[in-house]
Amino acid sequence: MEDVALKSSAMSEIVNKRELIEKLMSELQDIGQTLEFPDKHQLLKIGDTNEHLYFLLEGKLNINIGSETVNTLIERGDIVGEMSVISKQTCKADVVVDGYAKILKLSVDQVFKTAQLQLLIYRIFCLTLSDKLETTNVKAKNFEALNKSLENEIKKRTNDLISKNSELSLGYKKLELMHQDYLRVLITLESLEENFITNSIKILEQGNNAEQVKKNLVNAQLQLKSFTNLKVEQQLFEEQEVIVVDTDNKRRSMIKMALGGTGVKTHVAKNLDEAKIALKEFQSCTVFLSADMLEVANFISKEKIDCKIVLITLDNSADYIPKLKGIPNLSNIISLKEEDRLFSVKSITTTIRKMVTTDIFGLEKYLNWGIEVKEFEINSSDKRTELNEQVISELKKIGIRGGLATQCQLVIEELLMNAIYDAPVDEKGKSLFNHLERTEKVLLPNNEKAKLRYASDGLYLAISVEDPYGAFKRDTIYTYLENNYRNINGDFNERKGKGGAGKGLYMITESSDLVVVNVAPNDRTEVIALFDLSPKKDKGSKSLHYFEY
Repeated sequence: MEDVALKSSAMSEIVNKRELIEKLMSELQDIGQTLEFPDKHQLLKIGDTNEHLYFLLEGKLNINIGSETVNTLIERGDIVGEMSVISKQTCKADVVVDGYAKILKLSVDQVFKTAQLQLLIYRIFCLTLSDKLETTNVKAKNFEALNKSLENEIKKRTNDLISKNSELSLGYKKLELMHQDYLRVLITLESLEENFITNSIKILEQGNNAEQVKKNLVNAQLQLKSFTNLKVEQQLFEEQEVIVVDTDNKRRSMIKMALGGTGVKTHVAKNLDEAKIALKEFQSCTVFLSADMLEVANFISKEKIDCKIVLITLDNSADYIPKLKGIPNLSNIISLKEEDRLFSVKSITTTIRKMVTTDIFGLEKYLNWGIEVKEFEINSSDKRTELNEQVISELKKIGIRGGLATQCQLVIEELLMNAIYDAPVDEKGKSLFNHLERTEKVLLPNNEKAKLRYASDGLYLAISVEDPYGAFKRDTIYTYLENNYRNINGDFNERKGKGGAGKGLYMITESSDLVVVNVAPNDRTEVIALFDLSPKKDKGSKSLHYFEY
């Protein structure tokens, strides 16, 4: 009812305005001047001083500002020039005849001769201005909607350009890394030529003992083994089926692109139904599963499908660790960084390599091919300070200095403490030295020595410690970290009969850009700490990867 009343009121105003205009024009007809104008005639021009009112009797007038027509008048009685008369300012628009126009022209002095005529004109002015205001409001609203639409389109296109630029940058980075690998291959082959082949020929020519030749051949074979492994791995990649289950289009595309470079056959699923179809078709496969699609993991468990699951999280360690504690049967977990596509792609390609080859160990997997790895044995607690200082000294020679060197020193100390005091267990899995003070000397048996390794490819520095026990379980790791993040670890380690492993792992995770824990239960554990060497990159986001085989 209210809408009907409003419409009725609006119609009444229109009728009243027309009646008023007709009444006014009949009274002004005798004192005004009736004129006819041809097409393109300019009735008023921007900047003109105007002292006349113009009423349209027949035809069409365009109101132009610059090259744009902002309004068109076609109704009998439409007024032109009233704004300049009211404001007593120059004209703000051009008034041009479109085709033909018949006009009633009146001077201001003539129009305002009588009070009755003035009142009638002012009433018409009010109605006309009201109409123009309403038209302006509609145009403003339409302009706002159009502007918003354009802003959204610009934003969308900008995001597309950013995404494409990111992909191009990533592609360029891949080419750069491939070039570096190519150079390393050439250097390796050159080394084989100079150090082994040439030397062996000289020994044979001189008729000396062939024992050195045999050693040369063994060394050459060891260096060539990495080439052979690459070929074997590539064949395995080509036989591997991978299903990416992720609800996010952008992330799914990035993962697919990363996997595409390895040679594996990649299939994508956006929801549970699509995942079920893919899993039934590709029974033996690797599944990259986003953390919001855990129902797929339950389906795999229920249907007893033979596949490896890699859970993908995007949160910081402090955020996702509490969530993962309650999820059983997830042995492979990685976290990606949306703001760092190169890191994410590297994580994906390294992970699929681990899944395909079933070899989860080795810091080399996280660095470019062909780097030199330094290795030290760990057999005694009183040697750890000396060993730490030796490694830091070597790292400083390759440019690792300042705060990063201090972080590395802290990480090495905690890794060594864990390998010496926390990792060793007896046949029943009971800790041997965990209860001891960290100042008390511990000597590891010859067959149970740990290993400290480190290497850098110029982009990342990797430091790892490996022990021969494999007792570092996923739930233990996440419990330690969760309690340390929540600052309630004060009495937790004491209640569990533990020493400093919980706090130590927390410090390692917070001091590194990525921590990778590889576990072969009851066999060995490897903890790898990686440091991003790029000085400009944001170092705020910390990540933890876990693999169990």
